Amino acid sequence: MLTDGPDHLLVVIGTHHQEHYAQNPASHLGKLVRVEIETGRAETLASGLRNPQGLTWDGAGNLWETEHGPWGGDELNVLEPGGNYGWPQVTYGVGYWKEIIETNDEDVARHDGFIKPVFSWVPSLGISNLIVNDERWFPLWKDDLLIGSLAGARGHSLGHSLFRVRRDGTDVQYVERIRVGYRIRDLAQMPDGRLALLHDGGRVRFLSRSYAHCTDENKLNRHVFAVDCPDTVGAVAATGAQLYGTHCSGCHNLTVEEHGIGPHLVGVVGRRVGAVSGYQFLDALRSLGTVWTPTQLEQFLADPKQFAPGTSKSLHITQAEVRAIVDFIEGD
Repeated sequence: MLTDGPDHLLVVIGTHHQEHYAQNPASHLGKLVRVEIETGRAETLASGLRNPQGLTWDGAGNLWETEHGPWGGDELNVLEPGGNYGWPQVTYGVGYWKEIIETNDEDVARHDGFIKPVFSWVPSLGISNLIVNDERWFPLWKDDLLIGSLAGARGHSLGHSLFRVRRDGTDVQYVERIRVGYRIRDLAQMPDGRLALLHDGGRVRFLSRSYAHCTDENKLNRHVFAVDCPDTVGAVAATGAQLYGTHCSGCHNLTVEEHGIGPHLVGVVGRRVGAVSGYQFLDALRSLGTVWTPTQLEQFLADPKQFAPGTSKSLHITQAEVRAIVDFIEGD
């Protein structure tokens, strides 16, 4: 379900194994339905849907939907008023016993005569809900679709993963699989920008950029983003190490003198601001002519643009979090 302005609710409904109803205009099964909240009056906006799992708006007003195919053919769709998406007449999947689905169409897997998916997964990934990511915690993922997955097809599982979909409008440019190791039943972006992943058993994990303080079993590739270690899941307060991992480790190295996107921070306290061998700093930092102290690090993290006018860096953290990060950097 999804609100459509203050007065209407959008409900996307599956066929519940009554497949023929998806093409029956007298039924709401297999349809996108718009309900007037005050009166309960319902109208069908789109048809030919099989087993919808997610629904979200993007900033341009496009309505994105995810749905399970049969065996293969999980779909990412942009739903349009009056659109027919073909089920059960067309699909990129096959029956659960791997038989070709019998329809009146000569080529069931071409979607001829119906609106085609924006993207389809064969084999299935066991698709679940989706959201549009903003830039607060993951600026490189701004406006990307994030899609959860469950188990995936038997023997060919793409499940237990988060899928990041880079798009240009409604055109998919590429899809990145980020394995998390459990079934993602639902996902949401929290008010502070964190990504919350719900998996079976009611457990919620938060996605962060930290990897340095997780065990090997909980690491993702160190150059991408990692799921929070179990001892941080659901925690309101975080240690300096966890905060550093979330806000800093994606760009800065604190363990070896090796630059990443940003300069390494080994021995940063007492080092000249904007000057370390092998890294080209912005003039905004080079021109300060001072050395880093714990106080100056706190001032920089609290308000980078005020500390060094001309820098584009910005963070969304509290003063207490700033102090915890600096204490961790100073004591490492």
